[in-house]
Amino acid sequence: MFLIELTPNAELAVKIAWSVGLILALIVTAIDVHLLIRVIKAARKIDRLAGRTLTAAGGIAGNTSALKNLTATNEVAAALIAGATPIVSVADAIDKKLSAVSTFFGGGKK
Repeated sequence: MFLIELTPNAELAVKIAWSVGLILALIVTAIDVHLLIRVIKAARKIDRLAGRTLTAAGGIAGNTSALKNLTATNEVAAALIAGATPIVSVADAIDKKLSAVSTFFGGGKK
């Protein structure tokens, strides 16, 4: 193993360089720890809010599950309207006939 003897000035320069390097490493480590703590806090908040969102999403899914039946409901409503149209025509005809009978028996008053 080779040993290099340093002059007092060189030895001081190496100590200063190492000290500066260690201080910089400590500062970078402190910044990294701070950022890591912020990331962990954000991840916990996201997890908590995701849990609340999941509960709300389940409620929304349950409340809107009937929407898939709207097409069938619209088809039934259209069929009901189609079936009610002749009934309205017949009801109008009956109303006219009753008005005529009422006029005949009531002297023109309904």
